[in-house]
Amino acid sequence: MGRGDGLERYERQMRVEGWRQDLVMESSVMIVGVGAIGCEVAKNLALMGVGRLILVDNDVVELSNLSRQMLFTDKDIGRPKAEAAAIRLREMNSHVEVEAHYRDVRELDPTLFEETQVFCSCLDNWPVRRWLNSMAVEMDKPLVDAAMEGLVANLQVVIPGRTACLECHGEELVPREVQLAECTLRRRKPADLVEDLKAQGIEVPLSVAETLFNAGVKTIFDLKYSQADLLEKLERDVREAVREIQERLKPRMPALQSIASTIGGIAATEVLKIIHGGSIGKPMRGLLVYDGSSGRFTRVRLDRMPDCFVCGDHVREEGVSMSIDPGEDVASLKKKIAETLGLPDPEILYKKWRLRDEQTLRELGVQDGDIIYVETSRRYTPLPIRLILGGKS
Repeated sequence: MGRGDGLERYERQMRVEGWRQDLVMESSVMIVGVGAIGCEVAKNLALMGVGRLILVDNDVVELSNLSRQMLFTDKDIGRPKAEAAAIRLREMNSHVEVEAHYRDVRELDPTLFEETQVFCSCLDNWPVRRWLNSMAVEMDKPLVDAAMEGLVANLQVVIPGRTACLECHGEELVPREVQLAECTLRRRKPADLVEDLKAQGIEVPLSVAETLFNAGVKTIFDLKYSQADLLEKLERDVREAVREIQERLKPRMPALQSIASTIGGIAATEVLKIIHGGSIGKPMRGLLVYDGSSGRFTRVRLDRMPDCFVCGDHVREEGVSMSIDPGEDVASLKKKIAETLGLPDPEILYKKWRLRDEQTLRELGVQDGDIIYVETSRRYTPLPIRLILGGKS
């Protein structure tokens, strides 16, 4: 492609004051979640000539997707969303490099994150949104997060060190159901899952619960949000059972193409503002909420929290501190971490060891002020915590 040919394609947008097509064509954007909003964002950025689009999604196209996910057609049913979207985007603009990754974003090669200029989260679940937020802050790269339900959608731009991240106001913004699930330490048994489902009026054999446990599905929340790549690892009868359980546990939330296109257009514009470095406008601050029923946009001020355990200045410089009795065991420490920080699956590393639940801090020789590291599926890197022994503040 000659440079002239490429610029002619973008001639009308280049008339926007401050627009630099060279910056757009040299940029790379990762879109995580290629559903209704993700399709819109990807389409917009591809048409405007973003040089490299990295699509990440671990789900497949279903018939019910076709009313609001405009990159897919009937022939794509059963095909991985990221791959089907990539094919369509290349047809729309062959000058854009499009990569497709049919997997959980947490399993990607870190090099892909390093090569990405802007991350765009178009996810429908908080666990992965939390992980992506942590990764963006850790790598000091901007994140545009968009979501919707029914006639309502929201958007937040995270500029590490300058704006609030997704964790700063989690107590107010994360749904209560999610907060409860995230604060529950998952030291459970298959029988617990059987009892939880029974309370919901769903009977499952213990053998099915044991199979799910082996696949990392230990709570009702896990069941609700299990994705296609996880289900594919299960035997066919168990996979079908999980899908039936999901239908009963999680009635599909309402979704409209018109709402997706509205918030997706705004999200794409915020990405382009970031790419341009301010020449076409500064990225928005706070939370933008769109109510399609009333046609109202509301801006909610969100200040960075200095004690946020992901992006706070104090935390990043001094670390998180936690008081604990040296006679307590590791299981008690894990429980406190889960309840305090909302990390449901903490694993603790101390020096060269991965600690076992029955060990006590005293017998491990932990000293006041020592650092432990907490691994969790909700963070990109382990979280350092300074232990204060004996209950001292």
